[in-house]
Amino acid sequence: MTFHPPTLLLCSVLAMAMSAGLMTLFAFSQRIYRGYFHWTAAQALAALGLGLHLLRDTHPAVLPVANLLVLQWPVLLLAGLRRFYQRKEMTLPAAFDWALLVGGYLLWLSTWISQADLMWRIAAFSFAAGALALYTAALLVRLDGYATSAGLKTLSVALFVSCGMHVWRMVHSVIVRHDPDSAQVLLLAGAVIPVMLSLVMVYLALLLTYERTQHDLGESQRQLRELANIDMLTQVPNRRHFHELAGRLLASPGAAHGASLLMFDIDHFKGINDRFGHKAGDEALCDVARSLRDTLRVGDVAGRIGGDEFVVVLPHTTVEEAVAVASRIVDPLASRPQMPLGLSFGVVRVEAGESVDAALHRADQALYEAKRQGRSCAVIATGDNENPVFAESMPLGLMPM
Repeated sequence: MTFHPPTLLLCSVLAMAMSAGLMTLFAFSQRIYRGYFHWTAAQALAALGLGLHLLRDTHPAVLPVANLLVLQWPVLLLAGLRRFYQRKEMTLPAAFDWALLVGGYLLWLSTWISQADLMWRIAAFSFAAGALALYTAALLVRLDGYATSAGLKTLSVALFVSCGMHVWRMVHSVIVRHDPDSAQVLLLAGAVIPVMLSLVMVYLALLLTYERTQHDLGESQRQLRELANIDMLTQVPNRRHFHELAGRLLASPGAAHGASLLMFDIDHFKGINDRFGHKAGDEALCDVARSLRDTLRVGDVAGRIGGDEFVVVLPHTTVEEAVAVASRIVDPLASRPQMPLGLSFGVVRVEAGESVDAALHRADQALYEAKRQGRSCAVIATGDNENPVFAESMPLGLMPM
């Protein structure tokens, strides 16, 4: 079977133009990201370069432009990937990409200007194209997130295969440089390689866009969960999420070893808002939450359950140890430079099988008793909801307001 080279080259041009057209159509009908139009431009310019190759016999002067347009594909692809993954740094700067393109192009151009043998010109072009493909693939492999991206893995494999084909083309052109028939085969191979990459890129552009959309969707869902679970001002779990976490903790087998619950609020918090404004009140809440986070262990559960009221569940902790935790929470607040803060604590031991609401109710009674006994102290409550027994208040060294 004989092949008609101009017809095959024309089919290659049409295939690349179609791929560029499909990517353009997708861009105007679906959401895309930064860098996508670089990929589309790479496809279109490479198609134009192959199209100019149709004129190389009648207009040899177009060959330098045609080869430059074909050679640019990996570099413009890489420029798009740099924008697509703008938060992930690549090993080498973008200037190196273009320097490599210019160097490879000048290598081929020197053989063309010197009117070297066709096979040497093919070898020089193949060397430049293979080096660019290998360089691009190597950068992708080192990109953060490569291991989890099917799109990047597929693209790197396609580039490595392209590099291998260019190496074969280069070596073969040197070995059979005096065979005219082989020259035609090698010229056709030079058109087939970019077409193969172009068709693969249509799929990969859609795959990378899909992966990015899935990532953004997952990030949005994470942010929504955070908004639903975390108090945005203090960055501790809100009331609903605290109940979930505390219920899960108390239902775990380890809860049999006992847990204590602290409920506390800021003394005279309304006065802070009235005298100094709500900004000062917000700062006080944030400082309390910061001290809380700095004090607690990994397994402890804290939450803001309303206004200036916070609650903490301390697994494997006696009430005496819980009072010591309360003292550590208070220490940085009592020496606050802008305004010392006082905290009042209600402390209870969570009974076996007791619900979170029942323990909170008993701690709330103890907190009320702490306020009745003068604030800036901790009161331990024992007994049940109907007949609580309050211990004597324990001052925590706070500066009363």
